[in-house]
Amino acid sequence: MSNSKTIKGRPDYYITPTRDFTKYVRDCEEKYWNKESAFDWNQDVKKNLIEYLENLSKDELFLISTLTLPMIRDSIQKKIQSIKTGEFQYSEDALKDVSECVFSNNETISKLLTLYSPLHSDLIKVNRLNDRLDILHGEMVDLEEQDRLGIIKVGIEAKYIETEAEREELDNQLKTKSEEIAETGIQRAKLKKGYDLNLSKLKLSVKEDQEKNSLKLVEDLSETESFVNRLIESNKLPDNPKDLSLLKDLIVKRQLRALKDIANHALVVEQSAIAPLTMGIIHYKRYREIQEALTTFINDEAKHSATFRRFLVEKLEAKEFISSQLIKGAERYMWVARFAPGIGMFLAVIIEAIGASYLSFFSKKEIMPDKLFRSISNTISVHDETRHMDLCVAIYNELFRTGSSWERRRNHFALKLIMKSVYGDKHDDHHLIQAFRAFGVESDVLYNYVLSSLSQQLTRVGVFVTPEKLKRYIGK
Repeated sequence: MSNSKTIKGRPDYYITPTRDFTKYVRDCEEKYWNKESAFDWNQDVKKNLIEYLENLSKDELFLISTLTLPMIRDSIQKKIQSIKTGEFQYSEDALKDVSECVFSNNETISKLLTLYSPLHSDLIKVNRLNDRLDILHGEMVDLEEQDRLGIIKVGIEAKYIETEAEREELDNQLKTKSEEIAETGIQRAKLKKGYDLNLSKLKLSVKEDQEKNSLKLVEDLSETESFVNRLIESNKLPDNPKDLSLLKDLIVKRQLRALKDIANHALVVEQSAIAPLTMGIIHYKRYREIQEALTTFINDEAKHSATFRRFLVEKLEAKEFISSQLIKGAERYMWVARFAPGIGMFLAVIIEAIGASYLSFFSKKEIMPDKLFRSISNTISVHDETRHMDLCVAIYNELFRTGSSWERRRNHFALKLIMKSVYGDKHDDHHLIQAFRAFGVESDVLYNYVLSSLSQQLTRVGVFVTPEKLKRYIGK
């Protein structure tokens, strides 16, 4: 038996964890990821929101309108200012933004957006070929690695090449894959060239009528602004059924925008969770059970991200947005985790706790009216995030928990830093805070829920901090 000492975080090759980490990977694929029916992708999100508004009481609808109308007015004023100063870009995305600030039957926006519709099919084809190329390049990297190591895959098993026939088989696979990549690249370039040419012609055509379109857009936006101001000043729901219908139309548009922001934030949270898990695989590769569990969870988080991305693209026709600030933060995190794995795993505990509570919050019927997003949030938070949280806690307690005063000071400093980083910039005009308000949820309701949950989870790794103190950390 080896008498060598084990340094925390740097175990000897033959050390076995005292905890059973295999339990975290059991039933992973049997739960729901192999069952597409777990999520009803046939749901109509806009219809769900309309039904929700129709079933609200007058008091509930008045509360939501009180929170939503000032945000709609601010958006309209910004759009008008942008058009008048010539800063407005007549792109499809910019026009869609304007369409969220006018009534659904607006002819000007409908006409302009119709001009872009013929390009949709070409753009979809280009994007599909881009995805196909990414997949092919990934498969090529695997084949090149097999070639370097002298290994060939037989089914899901890998074995060293022993015969000429096996070597010839791998060479043929490399050649076929290379030809497929080249052919797909040619197809993509040809389609992209045609798409770019047609898009340039369309932009030129739109630009020729820009002055006329600008005047009409400002007129339409001003009409909506007058309607909104009238409702705000009256401080009550309209008695006229037609005006009430127009109010609900504007609220649904604002809620669809809010849902895009909430879904995108959920995607960002899931993407953020991949960093600590990846760092964990690097650090704990000598603990085979821990590495296996972390690898499983990276696959989980990647599937979560794919689910939210699909929701954004298919159901909301929106693009994902991950800020450069977050990307830089993730890079800094990776460096911290590389040289101070104890802090890295403690931050992983915080990230998992925040992510789990955020999804749990939006899985509640009284908070999130869209059934599909509610279903996705509930499934992920119940089936996966609980296991992920348990794993991060178990790894931290296994490798890094000492109870020393240095550990306590270090963890409180890291906690304060990450809370300011995650929530310190979210004032009342932040798009995420406004997204909550569009559903009648004040930011304090979410903060109280998330911070209370985080406070409870932190006790599992020996950190005792009240929700009130966490609020002070983020300036609330």
